[in-house]
Amino acid sequence: MKKRVVTAFTSAALLAGLIAGCTAPGDGGKGSSPGGTAPSPDEGSLAKKLRMVNYSSNFDKMNVNGFAYNLIKQKFNVDIELLPIPNDVNARKDAIFLKIASGEIPNTWSDLRFPDYNKLVREGAVAEIPEELLQKYAPKYMAWLKKHLGDDPFKYTRRDGKNYSMPIIWTLGPTQRVLGIRQDWLDKVGITKKPETLDELENALRKFRNDDPDGNGKKDTYGLTGRSDSLEQIFTSVFGAFGVYPGAFYEENGKIVRGDVQPGAKQALTVLNKWYTEDLLDPEFVLNKSTNVEDKVVSGKVGMVQDSWWRFLPREAFFSGLLHDKTKENNPNAKWTLLAGPKGPDGKQGMTQGNPIISSGVQFGKPLEKNRELMIRYIQIAEERSFNPQFYESLVYGEKGKTYRVTESGDFEYIPPYDKEEERIKFGIGEAYGTSFNDYDMQAPYATKSNLRQMRKDAEAVAKGKYDILAAVDMPEYFEVKDRLDQMTLKNYVDFIIGKRPVGQFDQFVDEWKKAGGAKTMEVAQREYDKTMKK
Repeated sequence: MKKRVVTAFTSAALLAGLIAGCTAPGDGGKGSSPGGTAPSPDEGSLAKKLRMVNYSSNFDKMNVNGFAYNLIKQKFNVDIELLPIPNDVNARKDAIFLKIASGEIPNTWSDLRFPDYNKLVREGAVAEIPEELLQKYAPKYMAWLKKHLGDDPFKYTRRDGKNYSMPIIWTLGPTQRVLGIRQDWLDKVGITKKPETLDELENALRKFRNDDPDGNGKKDTYGLTGRSDSLEQIFTSVFGAFGVYPGAFYEENGKIVRGDVQPGAKQALTVLNKWYTEDLLDPEFVLNKSTNVEDKVVSGKVGMVQDSWWRFLPREAFFSGLLHDKTKENNPNAKWTLLAGPKGPDGKQGMTQGNPIISSGVQFGKPLEKNRELMIRYIQIAEERSFNPQFYESLVYGEKGKTYRVTESGDFEYIPPYDKEEERIKFGIGEAYGTSFNDYDMQAPYATKSNLRQMRKDAEAVAKGKYDILAAVDMPEYFEVKDRLDQMTLKNYVDFIIGKRPVGQFDQFVDEWKKAGGAKTMEVAQREYDKTMKK
């Protein structure tokens, strides 16, 4: 009995899941081109109509017979079927693994974490994607990769000499996180200079706690809040003041170090314990999750928080604007100022940032090694959607003069009734059809209003710090102990901050960390850095 070929498309980065894969009617996904051979002259041709099965986590906002899909159908000579897939990253992963385990290997999937990617590669479920194929059919994609990752962009996804992925990179990651401070609170408590040092920040924290910055006559505000469920989020701006970056492997003088156990972490924890003891930190940081932090910031209970720079800007500056816009709903006078973090005694500054390799990227199922035509069509569509601004513009905005217009200042505006999301959904356009890869330079005219572009540029330039340079490297020995080490570190950090464990026992904690797998981890990290990163 012939196996049914299933196409899964799971990327949050790819938003709508427009292009999940194509199968020629009746061929069962088998194809005829043997894997590993050079493309036939006609393999890149669009003459043959292919059938596409698209899975979307935005299923309720998509219209398979609408404008954007019809553009893709016509331009790439495809038929399209649309199916839903869970939005939750773990549920999507489970759906992929279930299909593979049942023998119905999907044509393509994306955004798996690297341990899952490594597992599927080792099990032989993933098709090789020859680099020369991408050079031929996705030259703009390749240029973009090399611009941000160097001349060997596949060093993170190559396994045993073969590449199995189209990497998705997030160019904003290394300059993502900043410390947002309520400027209107600084004005209210009489601070006329942006706090730039630890001492100046501590002074602001004290005034935010004691001097009624929200003007309600109550002592019900705190200076700084955070989270204790993530090493990258646990007050890393304070750690950065001492030149250490929790949650990250990074290089110092040719040697790999782990920020969690560097001596500077003890100094940072000493400062945080002092602030906690003096009631300057939100005491509920121990219990906070992301939504708790947002609620406290938006409701005006805290005046400083570490987050992505774009969340402190108006939505029309760059997509999100969550903290800016919602804070203003509660207080129209609310204003934010951004800081890379306080400077420490040696002038060090920054916080843990994000690796630009945010996931393992896009993979193809093993059967596509023998159906090269199918793989090429996917690559062609991804190239066009992501790196042709005119095509992107049509998918998101529709027909110029009917669904949108361009203002004298160069801004893009939907024309009523398409300024309402429900009308865009019916017509089949909108952000859900947006780009597959994150070329923010290409997207800039569409993502940011002209009068806010300087604000965005200034905000983008604020962040400093280091990120985990080994996040995308295959280290099975480390992944076996990662969760245990992370939880051990978080628990001890919290205990040090709240005084449950004396900070003087930090060196003892480091010994415990090493014995729990940390020592072996550092050996593996150095080995993989020397093997992968120094080439």
